[in-house]
Amino acid sequence: MTVPSQTSALEAWFAHVPATAYVRRIEPTDPPRAGAVEFVGDAVETLLGMPVIVLIDDPDRWAASVHPDDLGRVLATWRSVTEPGAEYHLEYRMLAADGRLVHVLDDAAVVEDADGVRRWHGIVLDVTAQRDAGPDVLQAEERYRLLVEQLPAVTWVDEVPADDPTDLTPVYISPQLERLLGYVPREWLTDPDLWNRVTHPDDVAAAEAGAQRSFEEGTPLSIEYRMIARDGRTVWVREQASLVRDTHGTPRFWQGVYIDITELKHAEVELSNALEREREAAERLRALDQMKNTFLQAVSHDLRTPLAAIYGLAVTLEQDDFDLTTPDAHDMAGRIAANARKLDRLVADLLDLDRLSRGIIEPKLVVADVAEIVRATIAELQIGEGRAPILDLDPVRIPVDVSKAERIVENLVMNGVRHTPAGTTIWVRTRTTDDGALIVVEDDGPGIPADLRDAVFEPFRQGPSESSHSPGAGIGLALVARFAELHGGHTWVEDRAGGGASFHVFLPAPQEQTRSPFGS
Repeated sequence: MTVPSQTSALEAWFAHVPATAYVRRIEPTDPPRAGAVEFVGDAVETLLGMPVIVLIDDPDRWAASVHPDDLGRVLATWRSVTEPGAEYHLEYRMLAADGRLVHVLDDAAVVEDADGVRRWHGIVLDVTAQRDAGPDVLQAEERYRLLVEQLPAVTWVDEVPADDPTDLTPVYISPQLERLLGYVPREWLTDPDLWNRVTHPDDVAAAEAGAQRSFEEGTPLSIEYRMIARDGRTVWVREQASLVRDTHGTPRFWQGVYIDITELKHAEVELSNALEREREAAERLRALDQMKNTFLQAVSHDLRTPLAAIYGLAVTLEQDDFDLTTPDAHDMAGRIAANARKLDRLVADLLDLDRLSRGIIEPKLVVADVAEIVRATIAELQIGEGRAPILDLDPVRIPVDVSKAERIVENLVMNGVRHTPAGTTIWVRTRTTDDGALIVVEDDGPGIPADLRDAVFEPFRQGPSESSHSPGAGIGLALVARFAELHGGHTWVEDRAGGGASFHVFLPAPQEQTRSPFGS
C-alpha cells in the first residue's frame, strides 16, 4: 500500500525488495524529532502486522512499537543523526501488533530537498531468524529480566556518546521507576531532560559534580540526593553506578541503580532530633545541678548568717555575769528580731515557690491602691542607710492579692539593693495603663546582660552582683514572676534609659475597675 505522492515505479521496485522502505520527515524541533511518515513499503504489514495507513496517520506509532529496552537508544540516534548526508545503522527490537518480538536492522540517510526539508530515507530488514539464539538463551534473558525488574531498586543504563562523553543518553530504565517517582520508563527514555527536572534544584549541582568526579577518577559512583516525584513527594535516592569501557578503554555506557533511602533519611533525622533532645536534656540537667549547688550555697549562707547572729546575741543575753543596760538589751532584742524576720522571709519564699510550682495557691483579690501598697511595703523594709528608693507613685486601684503584691515590691527592691554597688540610685514607680497597673523598679547600676533577661526570672538563677552583700538564694525574682502570673500578669526587664536595669511588672484589671490619676 502506498500514499498518493508515491510513483508507480517506486511501488513496483519496492514490492520486490525483501525489506521495508520508508521516508520520514525530520521535524526541526529542539531536540529534533521524527515527523510524518511520507512513505512506507507494503512489507511493513508482514513485518509488524499493521496496515501502512496506520503508520502514515500516526507518526508516533513506529516509536511506540520499538521495544522499551531499546527505545532510548533508538531515540537518541534519531535525535543525533539529522544533518544532510549523515547516516545511522541501528539494530533493535520491535513488538508486532500480534505480540511477536521482531529483530530489525534499520539503515537510513538524511536527505535535504530544495526547500530545506530534511527526511530520513531508509530500509528496515527483518533479522529475527538470524538473532534467534534458541530457547535456552531466551529463557536466560527472561530470568535476568525478571531478576532486574523484581529488585527493590531502579536499574538503568545510559549510553556514552563518542562525541561528548558528558551528554549521556538513557537507553534503559526498569519499571520500578513508576513506583519510585510516578513516571513510566517510556517517559524517562523519550525525555532526555527529565532527570534535571525531577532532581531537587538544590542537589543538581552536587550530583553532577559527583558524577563528573567519578568519571575523571575512574571510580564507582555513589552519591545521595533528592528527587521530586510526580505527585510532589520528596524522595531521597542513593545512586550507585559504574562506567563500562570497551577493550580499548573507550567509555561505552554507565550502568547503575537508584535506591530509595527516604525512610532511612527520615530515621536519620529522627535520630538526630533525639540526640539533640538528649543533649538539651543533659544541658538542662547540668544547669539544674549547677543551680542546685548555687541554691544550696546561697541558702546555706542566708540561713547561717542570721542564725549565727541570733545564736551569738542569745548566748550573750543568757550570761548571768554580763551586765546589760536597758538600751543595749533592747538593741540586741531588735537585732534578734530582725534576723528572725530574715529567716522567716527565706522560709516563706521557699514554701511559696513550692506551692506555686504545684498550683495550690489561689489569689485573694481585693480592690486596693497599688501605690499605697508600694509605699507601705518600702516603709517597712530595712534597706540600709543611703539606699532608700526614690518614689514616683501614681494611684491606681485594681483587684490584687495585697500580700502577694507586697512580696513583689519587696523582692524587686531588695534585688536592686543586693545586686548593685553602694551609691546606686533606685527608683520605684507605679503607673495606670489601659488595662491594669504597672510597677517599675529601676536602678542606674550595671544592668542585666541581654542573654540573662529571661533567665533571671527562673528559680535559683541570679544576675551579676556588684555589691558586697550576699548574692541571695536566687528565688526573689522567680517569686516576682510567679506572683505576677498568679494575677494573670507578666514581668520583664529591659535597659534603663541612661544605663542600668528597668524591671516591669504588669498586673491586669478590668477597665472599669482602674482608677484615674485624680483618685475618687
